[in-house]
Amino acid sequence: MTTTAPSRTTPLLAGALALAAAALLGACRGEREDKPPRQFFPDMDDNPKWEPQGHSEFFADGRQMRVPPAGTIAFGRTRFVSDEQWAQPWMQARADLLREDAVYYTGKGADGAFVAKAPIAFTQADLERGRERFNIYCSACHNYTGDGQGMVGRQWAVPVPSYHDPKYTNPAADQGRDGYLFHVSRHGVEDGKRMPGYAHALSIEDSWRIVAYIRALQQSRAGELSDVPEAQRPAIERAWSEMPAAAPTAPAPQQTDPQQPTTTSPQTTPNPGGNK
Repeated sequence: MTTTAPSRTTPLLAGALALAAAALLGACRGEREDKPPRQFFPDMDDNPKWEPQGHSEFFADGRQMRVPPAGTIAFGRTRFVSDEQWAQPWMQARADLLREDAVYYTGKGADGAFVAKAPIAFTQADLERGRERFNIYCSACHNYTGDGQGMVGRQWAVPVPSYHDPKYTNPAADQGRDGYLFHVSRHGVEDGKRMPGYAHALSIEDSWRIVAYIRALQQSRAGELSDVPEAQRPAIERAWSEMPAAAPTAPAPQQTDPQQPTTTSPQTTPNPGGNK
């Protein structure tokens, strides 16, 4: 009877497969390799792209961004044109590309002067939106009431003006014109040195809405109770009666002669309830 020695081929093959698997697993751990990766589709791996303000040797002017050809007409960023109410934001954005109405987009007329009145009619929703934008971007300096006493405005090196100053309601002066307020909201004062512009944060529509809200603030100071509809007067009178009394204003310090000695008088605490 003869016996056959066990074959060593199977253990050797299994060992080779184990070593190969270990090598592959090591490659999957992200270990560094000096050799460049294999590129089966180099045109996809190294696909060139152009970025805004980038440099290119392809064009004679060296710019990647191209100037639109002469006569190009802006159309829009959407494929549809509609007069429906739901489509108005997209249609307004389409109209903004043309910017044909200088008064609406600059606040200035054909003569270059600021227009006295806004070129659009405002709704209650526009005033609410203007109030929201004003409180976000303007109230820090101009205060919520527009009197220039906001948290930042009180600390500013240059006093922040109050929109209740008569010059801001006088159309004979630039400051009293709607176009001026619109321009300032977008470009600031003195090229942004005294006040920065907010064109980066405010749309054209919101800039005009802020103007409308400033006018509403001004009218709120100039109005009388008789201007309010009779049905709403009791609510206003009740709100007034519930408001706390304003604190007395501290008297201004008196100027003393530096050559004369000063005397200190004892401070007294006012008694709101009177002497008893």
